[in-house]
Amino acid sequence: MDSHILQLLQEGATSVSNLLLKMYKRMSLTDDEMMLLIHLLSFQQEGNRFPTLTELEERMSMTSRRLIQSLQKLLKEDWITIDEFIDPQTGMRHEQYNLTPLYKKLYQTWREQQADPRSIDPFMEVAVSLDAEPVAIYARFEQAFGRPLAPFELENIHMWTEQDGYQEDLILTALREAATVGKLHIRYIDRILLEWQKQQITTVEEARLYSLNFRRQANMRDHGQPL
Repeated sequence: MDSHILQLLQEGATSVSNLLLKMYKRMSLTDDEMMLLIHLLSFQQEGNRFPTLTELEERMSMTSRRLIQSLQKLLKEDWITIDEFIDPQTGMRHEQYNLTPLYKKLYQTWREQQADPRSIDPFMEVAVSLDAEPVAIYARFEQAFGRPLAPFELENIHMWTEQDGYQEDLILTALREAATVGKLHIRYIDRILLEWQKQQITTVEEARLYSLNFRRQANMRDHGQPL
């Protein structure tokens, strides 16, 4: 195979929720709007969280006017937001597209359908059941926290599954670990997952064993016993 073709094929792939692809029509998103969202997601996964109109135009076939209209509609209807943040290293202020509202709407739509099975036609019922687990994880977190998730919490969970590639059962194990030690907040769970990643832990059994050993050593240190 030609080396240039091989390099192109190895450039990577964009991770998009299958449930979103199956339900965006039901959520009243047009094909153009969905494609724009996919490109915003693609840019984010490449490290560019605020692509310019020119950068978007280079990848999309719609006219500049149509692109601007679609972007404005997504912002106006709260499918996406533009957030500001300050780079802690440079102190410079930046902007970024936040897709958390999109996933929140997706989650709400899914919950509404689960509450009213009559609204699901026989073709969609199979599609939703096949992809229910990625959304169910949000419900598990809401149940554990005892409240609806905040936008930044939804974004964190989405990044764990879609970008970091953590398995759902491992994420839920980290949730249980945080509850066990009384530190039930998203940042602590993120630190648990990062620590497991450093230790090359990939299964629930490995995670449980590591946590047990960690707590045992911490308890021995607290009581002045040799490790």
